[in-house]
Amino acid sequence: MLKKLKNCALATYLKAKNGVNRLIHEEKGAAEVIAILLIIIILIAVIIIFRNELMKLINKIFGVINTDADELL
Repeated sequence: MLKKLKNCALATYLKAKNGVNRLIHEEKGAAEVIAILLIIIILIAVIIIFRNELMKLINKIFGVINTDADELL
């Protein structure tokens, strides 16, 4: 009877330990998701802040591409 009780207690301990380990790993995963979301939000903010400068740069790049393409034809 004592052996069964010890086995039951050990099984319960191991299940609890597994549960805590899973919780810790899930929290790390949630932190990574939050970090990725913050990076995306910062990138969007930078794009909004420098929108005009980025549009000028993109237009200039495409202008050069079009000019070079016209020269080849």
